[in-house]
Amino acid sequence: MIPVYRKTGGFLQELHPVTVLALCVSLMIVSLISDNPLCQVAIILSAGLLAMSAGVFKPWFSWWKLCLVIFAVALLINPLVSRYGATVIWRGPSVPVFGHLFITAEAVAYGAGMGLRLSAVIWVFALMTLTVDPDNVLGLLTGRGAKSALLSALTLRMVPTMMTDAGDLLDAQRSRGVVVDQGSKWAALKSRLPLVKRILSTSLDRGVNLAEAMESRAYGSGKRSRYREYGFGAGDLAAAVITAAVLAAGIAGVAAGFISFTYYPTLSMHYEPGTVAFVVVPAAAACALLLMANIWKRSNWLRLRV
Repeated sequence: MIPVYRKTGGFLQELHPVTVLALCVSLMIVSLISDNPLCQVAIILSAGLLAMSAGVFKPWFSWWKLCLVIFAVALLINPLVSRYGATVIWRGPSVPVFGHLFITAEAVAYGAGMGLRLSAVIWVFALMTLTVDPDNVLGLLTGRGAKSALLSALTLRMVPTMMTDAGDLLDAQRSRGVVVDQGSKWAALKSRLPLVKRILSTSLDRGVNLAEAMESRAYGSGKRSRYREYGFGAGDLAAAVITAAVLAAGIAGVAAGFISFTYYPTLSMHYEPGTVAFVVVPAAAACALLLMANIWKRSNWLRLRV
């Protein structure tokens, strides 16, 4: 399932797009600069809590299969290609070109850590996709960048739109008794050819209709107008403070060594009294935004000011 932005009226979707982008980027930076697996778990937990605050937890969580596959691939490949580590847990035969095969516990741990980091980055990207309207982000470009923003917005919408059309056409074919994806691979491929032709025809028709709609709205004839003007409110200020706290805690924790984790030559984690505090900052920040979102959802007075 590809995450596609849909308006849910969640708290994060009502904030300024720059604010939400900064929050997601801060989570991603902390994930990339830290080798500690606990930090990666905290980032994933934070992304899940933020998805709940935006009302998009179900499509966000649907990426667990992809993350599991990537985690398993990293966990399996790294021990086979890495020759570092002091703790040998398996010795194999000698293979030409590759030499003597062996697996170390440090290589297994490093593969698991990298798989966890990739999963965290993917889930943060999914959160960004589900909570930030691409049209609003690209609409921030003004002047000469307006045409590039429009082209980018149309390009980003192309794949999800084609997938939706393909699903509708498949349902229409099945309702008429047309059998698809049965028999040999060649037969299944041939059954898909009419679908490809129809999708191409539909895309061309949509392009012509879009051009006519833009012309009827006098696109390019004068100064651009906006459907909605975004401003920075109290909610953006709170989210900005939380973003700064997450980023500062991550950078300070790595620089001071509070959340350092070493894989080679032996596994070791530097633990200090402040280690737990630095690790839980992203999750605590996400909990604060989730609490704020619940209060915002139930308070009309707060909605008018956030």
